[in-house]
Order: sequence, then structure tokens, then C-alpha cells
Amino acid sequence: MKITSMKPLLTILLIFTIVFQATSQNYSIELNSNISTKETLPFFLTANKYGSIPNSNNALVSTSIFSDFKNTNRTFDIAYKVSISGIIADENELLINELYTSIATENWQLDLGSKNDELAFEGLSVSNGNIIKSINTRAFPGVNLRTRSYLELPFAKKWLKVKANYAEYFLNDKRVVDNAHLHNKSLYFKSRLNNNLSLITGLDHYVVWGGTSEEFGKQPTNFKTYLKYITGTGDGNKTEDQINSSNAWGNHVGNYQVQLDYKGENFNWSFYLSHPFEDRSGREFANYPDGLYGFFVDLKKPQSFITHIITEFQYTKHQGKSTSQNGLIDNYFNNTVYQSGWIYFGRTIGSPFFTTKVPENGITKGIAENRFTSFNLGFKGNLSSSIQYKTNLTYTYYQGWFNAPVQEYQLSPYLELLLKNETIPFNISLGAAADFGDFLPTNFGGFLKLTKTGIF
Repeated sequence: MKITSMKPLLTILLIFTIVFQATSQNYSIELNSNISTKETLPFFLTANKYGSIPNSNNALVSTSIFSDFKNTNRTFDIAYKVSISGIIADENELLINELYTSIATENWQLDLGSKNDELAFEGLSVSNGNIIKSINTRAFPGVNLRTRSYLELPFAKKWLKVKANYAEYFLNDKRVVDNAHLHNKSLYFKSRLNNNLSLITGLDHYVVWGGTSEEFGKQPTNFKTYLKYITGTGDGNKTEDQINSSNAWGNHVGNYQVQLDYKGENFNWSFYLSHPFEDRSGREFANYPDGLYGFFVDLKKPQSFITHIITEFQYTKHQGKSTSQNGLIDNYFNNTVYQSGWIYFGRTIGSPFFTTKVPENGITKGIAENRFTSFNLGFKGNLSSSIQYKTNLTYTYYQGWFNAPVQEYQLSPYLELLLKNETIPFNISLGAAADFGDFLPTNFGGFLKLTKTGIF
């Protein structure tokens, strides 16, 4: 993984943070092995693993050194992490999982480097609660300025809060458009409906911009065009019409998010909707009912057999077909200029049910299958005082493109166990996964992971 121009800056920042903390550091060492009955691994052994597990039988060792924010009342705080994996597989590699420094004040946080997204819904969601941004890929290197949490609006008398971010990243993998950038911003509002209910509404917006294409040449990067990239606007001239069906500079991917949260005495629950858009039709819900729909329950019984439950439904068959203008259909996560599409290091950035094309000379040219219906059911709980479990069962039905229909399904079960024993100086995780159906080959696999954490 290349860090390019950020490497000197990150090195300086990491040294600074270590000196600044002047305290003991946390470490983690992990040994992991994944095997299967086929040359590739079952779906759940690679999906939503932050892009760290190769899709072949493997063994890897990961080492992390990190320091979290301190639980103090300091108005200025720093956290950092360095995480590296050595992988033995069909292609051996040394991979940087995370490399970042975070600087925080009471309400704001600046992340510099590659930092993984936080895990949502206890890791039971197959898309981390967001159809366009899962935890299926490595973290992007870049700069992200964000609020630390929801901030109260002074005029709202505590019933309305806001959360936002603004980020610029580098796409430093092998792509059709080399040296492309990625812009991201989000804006969310949290409304307090009563003592138990709150409503979250907001949007995420990403745009791939800049870079150099062999077919379309160098894409503009001046400030005037940058404003067009981040606002999703264009001049409407012939050149842009030929390059972008959305009549906007860059490759745009967005998401409307709605979440209703209930917090009660005996249980909590969340209903959430993640609706994708790539152009005006999607922004105006012309591609309805495409999206991710989920329901998550926290039973507030941390020692019980079942502690958390999730059910999810994903639907992407519409793609704006019946409402499209000039015959233009969304074709999610693909783009004419940025032909690698919405992928990073060969993995789909969004829901892992969007499958990628076979790489050519190390370059993945977009999404192969993006019309599907999927169901996910997940549970988390305890088998005993020392054994925790997490399990998922997904069913996915692929229907191909409009002019090339198929009828292929995939059934993927998954079980993970976490064993904790105070007499053993490390944690043991093990699990099994399988694929059945005619979309992926019938496959059985499993993993074993040993993790040691501590302070030095």
C-alpha cells in the first residue's frame, strides 16, 4: 500500500504523538489462518474484514501499536495507530491495515492517514448499515475533519443536533484512472422525538475526481473544477455529456440515511434505511425502492444466550429504469471515465453483494453484478460465561442486467466463536462459513485466530 506524499507527514505526526503521550502504549499481535475446500474462500470469510483477508487459503500475522484518546477532560487530545499484516497466500504481501493520527478537541476531530470505520450494529450488518460504504475494503489514506459526535444547535433547545464531516482521500491502488482522488462529506441531523425515540436523517456524498485516464486523458484538478466535483454540477456541454451520463464532473456515489432509534428500559431497537443515488434521478428517489432496510435489536441482557438480533433486506433491481431520461439507467457503482468504479484494491466499497469483475493486469474494471435481492438474519450472544458467538445467514438472488437476465442464488451461513479463558494469555476465535447455490461454487471453510493484547 503506497502512502505517497503523506508518508513524511504521517511519520512526523506519529513521532509527535508518541512523544506527546509519554505514557505506555497498547499493542496487539494476531495470528490468523483461513482455509476452504475450494481455491477461493466462502463469502463471509472475506466480506467485511476491512480488505485484510485475501480470497484464497492463507495464513497471516498482524501487529498493531496504538494509543486511544484518554478519558480525561483535556481540551486537546491525540490518538494514533500503526497496524501491519504479513500474508502468506497465493500472492504473498505486506499490507498496511491502518496508519493514522487523530487530533481532537472537545467537539472536533481531525484524522490524518488511513483509519478504519467504526463497526456498526455489533458487526451483524452485512453492509455496516450503509449500502454505499461498508467495511469491505481497506481504509483510504487522507484527511478527514469531523465532529466527534452530534453537536447541539443553540437555537434548537436540545431537540435537534447535527453531525458532519469533510474529507479528501487518495485512491492509491491500481486503477483505470491513475492517481485519482476521493472527496467525501456528510451531514446528519438527530431529532429527539420523546424520552425514548430519536430520528436520524442525513446524507453521505462521495465523488472520485482527478487522475489520468489512457482513454480520456488527464482530468482537470483546478479549483474551479474542484468546486464542480464536490457540488455535483457540470456545464452541460457535449464533452461532459459524452463522459458522464449524470452530466456532472467525476464519479458520484451518495446515500440518504434514515434511522429511527428507540431506547427503553428492557431493550433498544433501531430501524434504518440506506438509499443510494448517483445522479439526479436517485437524489429524487426515482430509483425507489432500491436500498438497504434493516432492523436491529439490543436486548440489554449482556450475559444471555441472545443479546442482539438483526434482520436486513437489500434491493437494487430498479436502478431508475422506469423513470430514466434518454434511456440512461444508473448501473450502480460503474462509470464511463472512472472505469474501476466504486472499488478499492479490488474490493467493493459498498455492500459486498455487489461483485467485482475479474482483474486484468492487476486492475479491476468495475462491478460485474449489481442487480440483486438479499436477506440477512444475524444473532449475537453467549453459549457460556467464556464463549461468545456471532452468526449470520444470508440469501442473495442475482438477476443480471436488463438485457442479459440471469436467475442465480447464493445461500451463505456463518458462525464465529470467541473463547475467553483467564488461564490462557490470549484470546481464541474460530469459525466456519459456507456457500451454497448456483452463483458461487459450493464451498466450506473455516478460520482460527489467536490474539494477544497488552501494554508496554
